[in-house]
Amino acid sequence: MANVAREPQLGKRDQTKLLNRQQILEAAKNLFADKGFEATNVRDIIHESNLSPGTFYNYFQSKEEIFEVLTDEIIGEVRREIKDSYRDVKMEHSEINRAVKAFFQIFLGNPRLMKFLSRNQSYLRELRSKGRFDDMLKDLEQALTEGVKNSLLPPLPVKIVAIAVFGAVFEIIATMVSTPNFAVDKAIETLTQLLFVQIPK
Repeated sequence: MANVAREPQLGKRDQTKLLNRQQILEAAKNLFADKGFEATNVRDIIHESNLSPGTFYNYFQSKEEIFEVLTDEIIGEVRREIKDSYRDVKMEHSEINRAVKAFFQIFLGNPRLMKFLSRNQSYLRELRSKGRFDDMLKDLEQALTEGVKNSLLPPLPVKIVAIAVFGAVFEIIATMVSTPNFAVDKAIETLTQLLFVQIPK
């Protein structure tokens, strides 16, 4: 019988440290979703987490640091979801449309995430301008490059199209948050069509 490698178990102290950190992040996430980044201060997070100020500062130095950690976690989760939704997708109009719908469903199917995004648009835009979302942009650029390389997409200027599509997606999500009756399906279809527009030589 083959030996199955087991993950090393954390000691009690490490488990406590992990739980404390997660408790702080969860408290901050709830406050940022309910009140927004600007209206939340460190005292609020400490009170919500039920931990002492000393314990808090063992893990984080500011609410900005916590927000960036939470944003990185969201980006990581969304990137995993995107890779799952695009796995084995052919670069065909109907399949890309389906994959784009699956992407937006990540947000539509998660009210808490939508609330977090809704309350913190300005700070998320600031993080975007600092390159916090660059890995997602690179994922998109890579997918488009493969599509063009395999003649499944027209010869697009990949870098420019990736920036344009990413920007459009970011704005569509922002509009979804602020406009409950926004026509998401129409926006998705338009995005899909843009990828198949033949660029004049």
